Amino acid sequence: MRNISATFNLDGLPTKVSLRKKPRQRRFLVIINKEISEYGISDETNEVEYLEGAVLNPYLYEKVCLLIWQYFPKCRAIVKLGHDDYEDYDDY
Repeated sequence: MRNISATFNLDGLPTKVSLRKKPRQRRFLVIINKEISEYGISDETNEVEYLEGAVLNPYLYEKVCLLIWQYFPKCRAIVKLGHDDYEDYDDY
């Protein structure tokens, strides 16, 4: 597991953000003020998406996304866009 910490000014108050990557997964734990949120990288869109926990405000969400893409550049979706459009699979 890899840990990243950063401090951002949110409404004039310093807010510490801790980002942890789960091993062998494309999931991340975001810890802000002892509240844990879980975000992951979508297989279809290759974007960071909310999974569970406390929802971040848009400013912190943008900063967390930038931290993920900066420090974990090889953590991408397994299916490459353009190679598979998910129409071959049945929805159950």
